[in-house]
Amino acid sequence: MLPFKSTRQAIIDAAGSLFARKGLDGTGIREIVKEAGTSLSSVNYHFTNKKGLYLACIRHIMEEKLDLPGLFGTLDTGVYATTQQVADMMGYMIHRCLLALLGPGVPEWYGILMVRSRLDLHPKSSRALMRLEEPQKLRSFVLEHVPDVSESFVQYWYVNVMAQVQYYIMEREAVLIAFDLPRYDEAFLTDTACYMAESMTQILGLPAPDHRAVARRL
Repeated sequence: MLPFKSTRQAIIDAAGSLFARKGLDGTGIREIVKEAGTSLSSVNYHFTNKKGLYLACIRHIMEEKLDLPGLFGTLDTGVYATTQQVADMMGYMIHRCLLALLGPGVPEWYGILMVRSRLDLHPKSSRALMRLEEPQKLRSFVLEHVPDVSESFVQYWYVNVMAQVQYYIMEREAVLIAFDLPRYDEAFLTDTACYMAESMTQILGLPAPDHRAVARRL
């Protein structure tokens, strides 16, 4: 019998991988139990039901592994006397997100489940996830520190940034073939983050991030 903490984590690891591949509706509790090597009562004890387990898997990624609340919280602690400092913060956030979701040793299901979570859950649960991500912090940051941009423009900008991240998650094989790579490695993800950060700051009329300054923060 696995100890308490190990049982809970084993269920999350098994369920997260299955949910990423098959979705919430396509995954059965008995299938999760078999994969985790535990009992149905353990799932009910730790998570109440399947939807509770699904949400726990996403919280595990967002709060424990990515520390998204902490990442977005850095927006409130920086000094932004110049547009260069604003651009550098954006570069830092892109680097952090890509390495946390796609870096060496990170299970592929993390990123895939993050994307699928927007499609599978009841709207009430989806709203809870949006609060976890706190995307409004990034939009508010841009509106506060980038001159002459409208709320609608920033919304389009934000959606396009997220779409780029999702492409590297969901089209991993296509990207690897395009760049003739066996896997995502740190050097490739760093180059990708630099490219994305330069693109997203250029659209806002900001200077390119100082990649050396960003690297020192990582």
